[in-house]
Amino acid sequence: MYDLIIRDATILHSARRLVADIAVKDGKVVEVGGPIYGRTKTELPGIGRFIMPGVIDTRVRAGRPGDGIGHDWHALSRAALAAGTTAIFDLPDARTPVRDRKALAAAREASQGSLVDVGHWIQATEDNLSEVADAVSAGEAVGAFIRAGWASDATGTVDLDAVPEMLAALPGRVGLQVEDGAILRKAHRKLGDAEGSDALLRPGRAEADALQALVEWLKESPHAVHLVGLTTAEGLNHVDPVRGDIPLSLGVSPQHLFLSVETHKIGGAAKTDPPVRNELDRRALWSAIKRGRIDTFHSAHVPLEHSEKLVPYAERPAGLPGVDTLLPLLMGAVKNGRIGFEEVVRMCSETPARLFDLQGKGRIQEGADADLLLVREGNTRRLKPAPAASGVTWSPFLGREVGLLPEVVIARGAVVARDGVLVGDVSNGVFLRG
Repeated sequence: MYDLIIRDATILHSARRLVADIAVKDGKVVEVGGPIYGRTKTELPGIGRFIMPGVIDTRVRAGRPGDGIGHDWHALSRAALAAGTTAIFDLPDARTPVRDRKALAAAREASQGSLVDVGHWIQATEDNLSEVADAVSAGEAVGAFIRAGWASDATGTVDLDAVPEMLAALPGRVGLQVEDGAILRKAHRKLGDAEGSDALLRPGRAEADALQALVEWLKESPHAVHLVGLTTAEGLNHVDPVRGDIPLSLGVSPQHLFLSVETHKIGGAAKTDPPVRNELDRRALWSAIKRGRIDTFHSAHVPLEHSEKLVPYAERPAGLPGVDTLLPLLMGAVKNGRIGFEEVVRMCSETPARLFDLQGKGRIQEGADADLLLVREGNTRRLKPAPAASGVTWSPFLGREVGLLPEVVIARGAVVARDGVLVGDVSNGVFLRG
């Protein structure tokens, strides 16, 4: 007997659509085709609906800056799951770092209450390369992460010139956020911590020059790298022509696709990492997405309330909430013709699973994990203020047209949410191995 059969749904892959039945047993997709005969515990009608794999969000901060390791994973994962995200990678706060196996073990223990599957980044510096490499090789982390450039509080940020040797010492695909430290230091000396200076303190040229250097290094010594936050047109111009020649993948967040310094209406609360850029940069990113030149979407979620942003600039934490708006924002973009549904599947599900070798994730096929979303195309709403399951009660995207939450979310083969509301007893997720 099957646990679940979904009848006559349109299955979405990045390259095609297929109308078929899907049978699920013991948390796995066991048959795709049709018609599927046999008894089942649960049956869902799929006519007029689309089925896509669960979203894999590769950049999430699980707690407020400086909160420590004991974050409320249960609340965070409830919000993620209701909105269609079935797996997340935790990229920890630089002020509460995860740079050794002891801290990584504590982070993993804290996340045991998560309702979604969880992977953890571990931050590499010049002083911990051996330990980080061992943790990644042992499958304790989905990957090593390097932050290169300059930071006034020196929180694990390395000099850009250190990156090539660090990459050579690390296994797997390395997450990277790079800026030119000399440009950052010059801007900081000139501006200090002036209000509203976020994008000026971290100008787009700092990212672009760093990416230009990275491209040259990867040409000489190829190493798989995932850029966890492309934000500028100039940076894109450096990496786009050589994408086929170097092992570099690119991720973008809604902050840099839907907000710009000219158009956002949230004032100093917009401080995030990397900064919100100008309208030219925003449009260049969308153009690259339409051409298939960017690989993944991620939420870059930081669970900060609006009131926490109403402090002087130097004390203001960087980051914006968004784990529960990632898919709705993209579904709104589908409705408005900005992106195709297949591109959402490619960038939210298929490509993250492929880049990080997540077995059983990201595709709807026999043997895959039964993490599935039943969605409708075309229905939208205006995002309104409302308490979120994550506990964060505001969004930088309020008033924007977004897609509806998935009609049904299936995780590990069980129906866990309907129309944004969790149902039944949801089991905890599992740890992801890169």
